[in-house]
Amino acid sequence: MSRRLAARFLGVAVMLLPLTLHAQINTDRMMTVGRNALYFDDYILSIQYFNQVINAKPYLYEPYFYRAIAKLSLEDWRGAEQDCNSSIERNPFVVNSYQVRGLALAYQQKYGQACADFRKGLSLDPEDRSLRHNLILCLAHDGHLDEALAQTDTLLRSWPKYTEGIAMRSDLLWEKGDSSASVECIDKAVSLDRFNPDLLVQRAVIKARMDMFDDALPDLDRAIYLDPFNTSAYMNRAAVHYQRDSLRAAMDDYDKVLQMEPSNVTGHYNRGNLRAQVGDDNRAIEDFDCVIEAEPDNMFAVFYRGVLRYQTGDWTGAETDISRVLDEYPEFYTGYQLRSEIREKLGKTKLAQEDAMIVFKEHNRRYNRAHGYADDEDDAPDSKIRSSKDKNLAGYRKIIVDDGLENSTGFSSEFRGRVQNRNVQVTYLAPLRLTYFSAGSLMSRRPYTSYLLDGLNAHVRKLPELRFEDSDIPLNESQISALFADIERLSAEIAGSRKNVSGLLLRAVDFCLLQDFQSALADMESAQEIDPDNWILWFIKAQVLSRMDEMEGKDNSVKVLPCMNRVIELEPDMAFALYNRGIFLAGNDELDAALADFDRAIELVPEMAQAWYNRAVVLVLLDRTDEAVISFSKAGELGIVGAYNVIKRFSKTE
Repeated sequence: MSRRLAARFLGVAVMLLPLTLHAQINTDRMMTVGRNALYFDDYILSIQYFNQVINAKPYLYEPYFYRAIAKLSLEDWRGAEQDCNSSIERNPFVVNSYQVRGLALAYQQKYGQACADFRKGLSLDPEDRSLRHNLILCLAHDGHLDEALAQTDTLLRSWPKYTEGIAMRSDLLWEKGDSSASVECIDKAVSLDRFNPDLLVQRAVIKARMDMFDDALPDLDRAIYLDPFNTSAYMNRAAVHYQRDSLRAAMDDYDKVLQMEPSNVTGHYNRGNLRAQVGDDNRAIEDFDCVIEAEPDNMFAVFYRGVLRYQTGDWTGAETDISRVLDEYPEFYTGYQLRSEIREKLGKTKLAQEDAMIVFKEHNRRYNRAHGYADDEDDAPDSKIRSSKDKNLAGYRKIIVDDGLENSTGFSSEFRGRVQNRNVQVTYLAPLRLTYFSAGSLMSRRPYTSYLLDGLNAHVRKLPELRFEDSDIPLNESQISALFADIERLSAEIAGSRKNVSGLLLRAVDFCLLQDFQSALADMESAQEIDPDNWILWFIKAQVLSRMDEMEGKDNSVKVLPCMNRVIELEPDMAFALYNRGIFLAGNDELDAALADFDRAIELVPEMAQAWYNRAVVLVLLDRTDEAVISFSKAGELGIVGAYNVIKRFSKTE
């Protein structure tokens, strides 16, 4: 069974699960805030809240269950399993407890136990589709292909248009050796959901396995058109380009992958390989440096780097690399031949002769071979690709294909542990929020500051200064501790001076970042009684109300717009407030008003990339596509790389 099976689970939609608590109001509050943090992917923070509930009311099953979800999301499979055990001990009739424990077991490759949990969940709720989906995948992992196929029959009788189930059946049929039925299934899935990039990638992979590379390419092009950030599609397309001898196109795709995922080891290896093939040895070495830094024992990369160091005149580095490989693979005779040549360059004549003698003896042993001292390379499969599991170093010049073009298939359907929409849509970027912390990633937009925050920042002590940012980051333990310490400090100051507006506002920000929205609102109400004309008060209130409505799935423009109007009334030239109001107006279908706000924000802060991007989205909805493309272009110029992919979508016809 190939590695592609262990990918994705159908799972638990946290925001849809009922909350049935029977504790006192303080633990109710901790559970609510913990669930808030879980919804916004602040897993470490959520665990801290659930810990408090467990300490206070250890007989409740809910905090163990939700803490298990948080641990599952942090890939703490064993911890999630143990918390589910505790939850089930306290209440054995909660279906989702078996779902989560099954996921934790499956990710530990305990497929038999996972199947038992999914079956138990189905005994409680036979119509739970995700449980049956996951049961099928675990059965397949455990080698029970016939039973897995039978379960797909049951699944598709209830949900005949469930494309992920049809795609699973396609993969199972491929595993059984029925390629024609597999193709028929995946064709059906694509016909039912033509806009699903994952199905297109899966069909392309099947075509590529059948050496139908020209037919696979349009599916991959289409998948990338629908989802410009789908790295799997780029990786597979690069492999297809390589099989078609389109090295430049393959290189471009690996460039895109590494732009989105700079630490993608396979991407670096394959790009380094292609760079070496076109003579770009120095930059190829840089790629292999990245691979070896991430995987120090990757002998393929070490050997390839040794070859390239030799070719670029770094003989000492080359000898070091080749020697490392030969220590690990003492019968890799190509290595001795190369090291002999390197040692001759270094003047190590005796050692060079010793290496040459090893090769000579092997040459004599293989005298009946047609091509000299042919070594392991003669035994390598005649293929341009290899799996990462391949241990034959003679294939070091082959590109790695893990998820697509291996000889046998796995399952492109994922074990689903989180609910997520992978389809990229042309939607508005998020409003700016006040925070101390920056995402700090290469793909994130830069945060903004304003002199209008100086007064409030003067009261900030051990935290970074407040700034405006549109991306959230999960808080780490030190950040969480710093916020709680700041709340304690501010609480003492507020107790000493009841008119401490700055303290109330800063504590409201702290509570908001800790997902404790009710406490944040209480502080803002107190601040409003003292100083109702403080623009920051209304900005923070809009931020909190927006977050609360987002979590509850409500229209946030009703409560938020009056707050933003008040901010702009107090500070008419506040570009960041105009930007935010534009988003809420656009969400309320007041497109002309939204456009006016974005235009004014850009006039005040021309480098605000987010405003250019959202302005472009509004222009699209107003059927002013030519202007939208110009605005998207400006957003891309200012750092929003996804804008260029959107431009491509509007530059093509369906």
